[in-house]
Amino acid sequence: MRKLTFLFAFLFSSLSAAETQEIAITIDDLPLVGSKMNTPGNQQRATERFDKIIQALTENNVPATGFVIAGAIADGQWSFLEKFRNAGLSIGNHTYSHYNLNQMSAEKYLADLDKADKILTPLMTSPKYFRYPYLAEGNKITKPKVLDYLNEHHYTIAPVTIDSKDFAFNEELYRVPYRSREAYVYKIKPRYLAYIWRETLKAEKRANGQPSRQILLIHANLLNSYLLGDIIKMYQQNGYKFITLNQAMENLAPALTYPAVERARKPKGMDDFLPASLQPISSR
Repeated sequence: MRKLTFLFAFLFSSLSAAETQEIAITIDDLPLVGSKMNTPGNQQRATERFDKIIQALTENNVPATGFVIAGAIADGQWSFLEKFRNAGLSIGNHTYSHYNLNQMSAEKYLADLDKADKILTPLMTSPKYFRYPYLAEGNKITKPKVLDYLNEHHYTIAPVTIDSKDFAFNEELYRVPYRSREAYVYKIKPRYLAYIWRETLKAEKRANGQPSRQILLIHANLLNSYLLGDIIKMYQQNGYKFITLNQAMENLAPALTYPAVERARKPKGMDDFLPASLQPISSR
């Protein structure tokens, strides 16, 4: 009970900054993580989940930028991306295969990136944004080669100041039997929102009191098809204004920088927000 009280204290605490805080939402791994279109039932579920993400944004008049894994676009999902763009939302490049630049040559990575560029060019909005999968920017050999390509093709790199780590919560949701997930998602909700809010407070602290704008990273997944509206509401209740990625880039808070291998792990303190089944044995 004490831990639950602690989590809700995080959730409903407010910032004391005099000025309105501003934040941009970015959504990685479009069209939809783990979606399949191989049966009518799967097609219906994928469509409903994707539509709920768009609905949460449009009903709340919240701009967002989505980053597409070009190789993950299943048959019938090109229309998902058109629907996203037609809703006034922006689309950027997230490579073709979601490779980790920290684990491969620049040549292989660039071939994959270029493949995605050719596929996504008809859909991408302006300015052209790119986000590194796993936020992995490579080493002293690979990084400048990729940066040269991005500059030559007029891409702007989309940074992150708040990482939701939603993949861990989404994994928890998928461990629940299909018919129980809709009910179970509301058990996850307090912990998930509290974690995002904790990371938001940390991001504001890194800004050291300077007026600056935040960029939140979430993913197009099952979890957020249910809870994106709640994320939006939480920020609104704490005085945040939603802005575009373009606007956030004009006066950005300190961006997160860490190797991909570190981002893939649960960050320190995250075990407070996850059930025992998802914690390492040493912490159960």
